[in-house]
Amino acid sequence: MRQFAEEEIVLTTGPHAGRKFRIARQPLAGLLLDEMDSERWRRFVVTGPAQSGKTLCGFVIPVLYHLFEVGETVICGLPSMDLAADKWRDDLRPAIEASGYRELLPSGRAGAGSRGGKSGLAIQFRNGRVLRFMSGGGADKSRAGMTSRVVVISETDGMDTAGGGSREADPIAQLEARTQAFGSRARIYLECTVSTETGRTWQDYMRGSHSRLALPCPHCGAWVTPEREHLVGWRDVENVMDAGAQAAIVCSGCGVQWTEGERFDANRQAMLLHEGLEVEGGQIRGQAKRTDTLGFRWTAVNNLLISMSDVARKEWWASRQDDADAAEKDLRQFTWALPWAPAAIDLTATDWRTIC
Repeated sequence: MRQFAEEEIVLTTGPHAGRKFRIARQPLAGLLLDEMDSERWRRFVVTGPAQSGKTLCGFVIPVLYHLFEVGETVICGLPSMDLAADKWRDDLRPAIEASGYRELLPSGRAGAGSRGGKSGLAIQFRNGRVLRFMSGGGADKSRAGMTSRVVVISETDGMDTAGGGSREADPIAQLEARTQAFGSRARIYLECTVSTETGRTWQDYMRGSHSRLALPCPHCGAWVTPEREHLVGWRDVENVMDAGAQAAIVCSGCGVQWTEGERFDANRQAMLLHEGLEVEGGQIRGQAKRTDTLGFRWTAVNNLLISMSDVARKEWWASRQDDADAAEKDLRQFTWALPWAPAAIDLTATDWRTIC
């Protein structure tokens, strides 16, 4: 899949639009695609910051790889058929048009060569393979009429509970059941921004391999996984410009600040550690958690498409917003790939006499 991505995928949006996909720009992508190729996992749960390649690596590349490189039908799950139209128009069709598989597109507009209605849409390509969109809404029967080895689901947390009138499992479980005939050969990809601790993405990440990206500290040599609390330099400054200028990641081991160049170099050497594994003497050791689900998460520290100065400026502004909850939610979910947990209300401290 790594080779396929670098040979066939051309970026269609962003500052590198029109250029070929290159893992060197975002090294974490290579670790993820290698895991997808490893045949170790049946399910892949992918989450990370917004605009860091999450949809491309967790959704677009798997869909195109299985449709055209492997040559098999793919079921695509989304919360609604309106979103399916958006995903086809904005993400999938442009990627196909920019690839060497453009001649396999159905002729005419998106509807040509396709069939379906509110419960689903099937697009048949000229190699005979079908991309079938299924939504999280509608009746259960909308997800019961097709079998495939591959299911790719985007916006997972938007469809992780059953509808009020459903007598069956939630839509994701129903979609995954479409692969049941293939047993361990099934491949299920779930891509989404983290919502809450009880959301499907975070739950599957924690229950799966719960993998983390370990980076070598250029100062002490320890393999560490910097998180939000390791971004320093922005809190006690007077203005946003100083927040950006003084921002840096610190090693959780030795406490020394990293330069941006050191952060980039550390990410190029990153190792993927599943729960139960550590790096000792430059080697991965331990007993990995037994699971068939890869839980793959990265944060702003691993996102080489943005600087720590940019992140620090966002932190500085967010800490000074009137709507602190909204600003914090945005940072946790879209920058640090962390679930949002609203502050608990202490009802015991409420003077109900003043309310009544």
